Amino acid sequence: MPSPGTGGAPAQEPHQLRRGVLHLFDLIPLSTSSVAPTFSIAAAFGVMVAYAGPQAIMSVVVAFPFFLFAALIFRQLNIHYPHSGASYHWGARIVGRRFGGLQAWIVTLAYFLSLPPILVPAGAYTLSLLVAFGLASPAVAGSIFWQSMVGILWALVAALPLLLGAKPTARFTEGFLVVEGVILALFLGIGFWALPTHTVNPFQIGWFFSFGIHPLDFALALVVVATILDGWEIDSYASEESKKPREWPGKSGIVGLVSVFAIYLVTMPLLILETPLGALASSTDPLATWMGGVLPEGVWGIDLAVIISTASSLWLTAFILSRAWYAMGRDGLLPKPFARVHARFKSPWVAVAVITVAEVAVQLSELTSSSVFAFFSLVLTAAGIFLLAEFALDSVSATVQFRGRHRGLGLEAPGPHVHSIYRWLAPITAGAMFTMILLGFLTNATLLYASAGLLIPAVYFVARSRRAPGLGVPLEVGAPLGAGVEYGRK
Repeated sequence: MPSPGTGGAPAQEPHQLRRGVLHLFDLIPLSTSSVAPTFSIAAAFGVMVAYAGPQAIMSVVVAFPFFLFAALIFRQLNIHYPHSGASYHWGARIVGRRFGGLQAWIVTLAYFLSLPPILVPAGAYTLSLLVAFGLASPAVAGSIFWQSMVGILWALVAALPLLLGAKPTARFTEGFLVVEGVILALFLGIGFWALPTHTVNPFQIGWFFSFGIHPLDFALALVVVATILDGWEIDSYASEESKKPREWPGKSGIVGLVSVFAIYLVTMPLLILETPLGALASSTDPLATWMGGVLPEGVWGIDLAVIISTASSLWLTAFILSRAWYAMGRDGLLPKPFARVHARFKSPWVAVAVITVAEVAVQLSELTSSSVFAFFSLVLTAAGIFLLAEFALDSVSATVQFRGRHRGLGLEAPGPHVHSIYRWLAPITAGAMFTMILLGFLTNATLLYASAGLLIPAVYFVARSRRAPGLGVPLEVGAPLGAGVEYGRK
């Protein structure tokens, strides 16, 4: 039997994900595309500017170190406990089963609530591109009905690579990332070339660091930042499908996070330099608004880049949730069908199908909303709250792990440990994430009430955690079922 983490290809069981198929150079594009830099700017930067003005950039700069700390913590937890359930498994493994049950629902909310803020603008961007090519009228592009219908079509399309399995999903993602990167680089070059004649707002260092912003407005922007600095953790949820599950997951997430942060530091100041703040704050696609002022005939190209980025972000967010639900089905937190995999593609097809049906239902509910922008903003901010909660609880788990002792079950990673650093990083990160959540609630009572209501089903997961046979049980990654250590059971 191949040893864990050696990259060997163990025998496959009918109900297992396909092991050892993702290389490091698959995981890095997955982590980068899951953050989706072009889509994130197009979808969230307008909301951030509406909250914080040009200091929206500062909110990214202030939040980034804590997300980097979280990525480093994910790396260490992956070394010790690689698992497709990642966050909730670590909590159950280190802190306790009830804690893991709570995290399971937090993870579900974090990624499911991240899907509508992708689908809602996806319809609008696609229709805008069709208008540019003369294939749709502006009236159709502005219709809530047609935006919802196109969003539903995107949900169905995004399910296809997920059903084909991890490796095809990685291949699709890599191709889309190359095209997205080339187009974005081209338009950034155009933007810098146009600076001498198109500067609207003179550069100020206060965009990056300033005390002149209202703290509560800045706090709201920080919550939204969570939705554009997340996604790098996808490699943790893909750990069981990677060739070296104790070595590569975590590394690729750090590379993806740093790469996207660098893109933000270049793109966001350029948008503010060349676009009126009022236009950015009221725009559902700040990139298109920016290019409309610099090179109007090129707007269709930026829309194409946004759509490509949107597609990747959509199926990769669903990828994370599908792996988490697969693990929950295997562990006993969700019904057993969630752990079923396709006989040929080894994809968790039941989990993917349920996600897709739920996405369609949310898109249909959009038709009852009087304001798509208000609906989008509330769901986007709620997603940010639960993403912050996920990282905060992971940091709590890490605090317990690195300030305590290993359980001595023989499955910890070999080699030297660097826990002395993480004994401090983990509680600092947890405190920062919880502070961002608290500030978000202080600035938006509706968000507080909505989040409290969404937490009610956590009672089921906490209660279910007592009877979940596989919850928190260590996995010998690389070992097939029945070969000494059974996946999800001891």
